[in-house]
Parts: sequence; structure tokens; C-alpha cells
Amino acid sequence: MKTGLTHALTSVRWYVQSVMGDRDYDRYLAHHASEHGASAPLSEREYWRQRFADQDRNPQGRCC
Repeated sequence: MKTGLTHALTSVRWYVQSVMGDRDYDRYLAHHASEHGASAPLSEREYWRQRFADQDRNPQGRCC
């Protein structure tokens, strides 16, 4: 059983990783497997290149 401090630190870690985009490729893989299982998913490198290219083509509310 997790202590209160351990649970809090785990929650903070999850939040920071989510905000920073660390989990985005994993979510992409899960989506791809469920929706497009017949085709091969993009490699992680290809995924990030495409994502940044899409952001550059269609800029939305970003701080930088």
C-alpha cells in the first residue's frame, strides 16, 4: 500500500509527464493499435517530427 507521500509524488510525476508531452507517443500507439491496427505505426522519431511539423503549419495557443 502506498503511503500518502509516495502517492503524492507519483501523482505529481504523472502530471508533469502529461503536461510536458512525455506520454503522447504512448497514447498515439494505443490509439493506432485500436483504430488502425492493420498498418504499422510511426516510429517515435517520425511521430515527433510529424507532430512538430503539424504545429508549425497550424500554430495555436502556445507560450513560445
